[in-house]
Amino acid sequence: MKTLKKILLGLTIASALCSASYAQSSCATFLNMRKAAAPYRYNTASKSATCFSGKKYEFLLPLTKGNEYRLQFFASPVFNNEVQVKIVDMNTSETIIDLPGHVENGMEPKKGNTILQDYMDSKTNKLVHPFFDIVPQQSTSLKIMIEIKDHYDYTEEAVLNEWGEATGETVKKPIIPEGGPEVVKGCFGVYITDKPSDTSSF
Repeated sequence: MKTLKKILLGLTIASALCSASYAQSSCATFLNMRKAAAPYRYNTASKSATCFSGKKYEFLLPLTKGNEYRLQFFASPVFNNEVQVKIVDMNTSETIIDLPGHVENGMEPKKGNTILQDYMDSKTNKLVHPFFDIVPQQSTSLKIMIEIKDHYDYTEEAVLNEWGEATGETVKKPIIPEGGPEVVKGCFGVYITDKPSDTSSF
């Protein structure tokens, strides 16, 4: 009986290790299916990693004068686009981007107002994943700060007027469990491509 318990314990530990290993390797390859759109080329500074809700992450991205850079952000569906990304130029301390992962309910996502939520391109009439083009005037580094917000399940509640009567509209309210929000794990990736700059200067 003890031998059987040891075998079961061993299998459980091995399974847990395999799951952890798979999660790490899947996040390491999270961006591999992406393909740079010509004339852009893949930049090896692209990064993806395992992240947890309720946590903040940051890393430095060096930029070289003479190149144009395109940044795109991707996240596992488990995060429900509940992220905030802030990018600061380390030379000037200027905030270049400070955007949420998605827009509020009822608002239409547009170019430049969301990090993760696709928007409709009026010229092509196709959905486009947000991208951000950066052309450094001098070599610098960007600090990319990523906040994965707390994970909540939501419920729809009726909107009441001043007399307490239902208006027919609903609003999403987070369900806050006892002991705080659940911590969920997923992948977050920053996909970077670059090309030689079209402009030149002395």
